[in-house]
Amino acid sequence: MGQTQRTVRGGSNVTWQPSTRLPRPQRSIYASTVSGVMSDEGKGVVPTPTPDPAANAGESIVTEEVPSGEVIPESGVIYEDGGISGETIYLDDSYSDGTVIVPGEEVFEEGFHDHNFYGSEVHDPYGVDPACETCHSHGRLCICLPEHGWFQADYLMWYQNGMSVPPLVTTSAAGTARANAGVLGLPTTSVLLGDEDLLGEEMSGGRIRFGWWFSRLKGWGIEGEFVGAGSITDTIQFQSTGSPILARPFFNMTTGREDAELVAFPGVLTGSINTTATSQFNGAAFRLRRQLCGSEGCGTSWLDCAPVPVANNTDITMGYRFYELDESLSINEQLISQVVGEPGSFNITDKFNTLNQFNGPEFGVQWRGRRGFWSLDLLMRMAMGINHQTVTISGSSAVTDNGNTTTYATGVLAQRTNIGEYDRDRFAVVPELGATLGYQLTQCWKLNLGYSFIYWSSVVRPGDQIDTDVNPNLFAPEQTPFTGPLRPEFHFVESDYWIQGLNLGAEYRW
Repeated sequence: MGQTQRTVRGGSNVTWQPSTRLPRPQRSIYASTVSGVMSDEGKGVVPTPTPDPAANAGESIVTEEVPSGEVIPESGVIYEDGGISGETIYLDDSYSDGTVIVPGEEVFEEGFHDHNFYGSEVHDPYGVDPACETCHSHGRLCICLPEHGWFQADYLMWYQNGMSVPPLVTTSAAGTARANAGVLGLPTTSVLLGDEDLLGEEMSGGRIRFGWWFSRLKGWGIEGEFVGAGSITDTIQFQSTGSPILARPFFNMTTGREDAELVAFPGVLTGSINTTATSQFNGAAFRLRRQLCGSEGCGTSWLDCAPVPVANNTDITMGYRFYELDESLSINEQLISQVVGEPGSFNITDKFNTLNQFNGPEFGVQWRGRRGFWSLDLLMRMAMGINHQTVTISGSSAVTDNGNTTTYATGVLAQRTNIGEYDRDRFAVVPELGATLGYQLTQCWKLNLGYSFIYWSSVVRPGDQIDTDVNPNLFAPEQTPFTGPLRPEFHFVESDYWIQGLNLGAEYRW
C-alpha cells in the first residue's frame, strides 16, 4: 500500500520545546459518519485511498510515514494521549487539546487548537466541550468553562500626577509682628504647605483581564477588565506652642490685601494643623474582540541564532469603558487661646471632595508578536464619553468659650458662600497605551512585565476648587450685621489627569 506523510508527535517523542515550522498551505480533514478513511491530502473522506508518496512532502519538519488508509474510530475523537495509532496526532507543531472532530464536518488546520505552545491564538470553530454538550442535550443545568479562554492578573505599581493645592500653611521668622505673621508676599514669610503637588507617591493596586473566543464565531471574542490602582493618602501635620508661628493665609476681600488667620503665635495661641489628602482610582471595561490578521512561520533566535517559531496577530476591540477618580482634601486646625482673661478654643475643619465618573464607548487595536518563548504585546485604546463631575464642599467650627461649645457649619476656606454639592457633565477623552513583555513558562502559563499609561481630560480635583479670596467677616461666629463681598465662591476648575506605571503578573490560557 502506498505511503503518505502527515505531521505526528506522540509517545516518547512528546517534548515541550520550540521546533521549526515551515510555511505550508491550509488543509482540512474529514471524519465519516461512522468510520472512514482520513486522507492527508486535504481531500476529505475517500472510499478508496489513492496512494501518493509525494503528497504534502516537506510540509512539516517532524513527520512520520503511516498507512494512507488508516481508519478514524467511530467516535471521531482524537485523544491527547492516544490518538488513532496510539500516538497523539498534530496537524501542526502545537499540542492537541482533545478536540472532537464532528463526523462529516470540516476542521481547519489553523483552527484545530486553541493555542500552541508559544501562545499563538488560533481558534477551533467547532471546539465545544463534549461534557457540556452532553449535559445540555439531556436538559440539565450545567456550568462549564468557555473554550479558548484566558485570565490575566497583574500587580500594579503606578504613579499619578499630583494634585495642585494653593498655599495652605505658612510660618514667619521669630520676632515678626502679629499683624504680619504668616502673610504671603513678605520676606519674613515662608510656605510650609502649598504651591506644590500632593498625592504624587506610588499607588499599589491590581488588575484582572479575562475573556474567551466564541466557538461558533471564528475570530470573535469577548473580554472584561477591572483595574483598581488602590488608594493613596498624604497626611501632613504641624504643631506649635507659639513658636514657631503657624498661620493659614488668604486674600482679605475687605481690605484688598494678603492676610492670615493665626494658629500659633507666642503668648497668643498654641495650635496644630492637620492636612489629609486622599485619592482612589479604579475602572472597568467590557469589550468585543475581533482578529484582523495574523501570520506565523520560522525565525531565528536572538540569543543563539537557532531556528524558532515566530508569529504575530492584530486584533481590534470595541466596547464600553468606566473610570472613577475619588479624591478629598481636609484641613483641620485646633487652637487654644493663651491670652489672659480670654480663654477659649477653636476646632475648625474645611473639606473639599471631588468625584469623577467617566462612561463612554471605547475602540482599540492590539498587536502581539512572538519569537520562541518570548512575546511582545502593544495596545492603544481611545475612549470618548461623558465625565460626570461632582464637587462637595463642607466646613465646621466648634467654638468653646467659658466651657460652652457652639458649633457652626463653616470653616475658614469653606463658608456659606461656597459650601454645597455641585455637579455637571462634561465631554472627555481617555486614551490608553500599553506594552507588555511576556515569557512562556508552559503551554498555558506566561509571565508578564509591562507598562501602562492612561490620560483623562476634564477632571476636577479638590485643590483646584479652593478659593483663597475670603471675607473674614464670615468667620464663625459671623459678623452681625454682615458686610462685605460674599467670598469665597465656587467655580468649577478643571485639569488633566494621568496615571502610569509598571505591571507585573501572569496569564493563563486554556
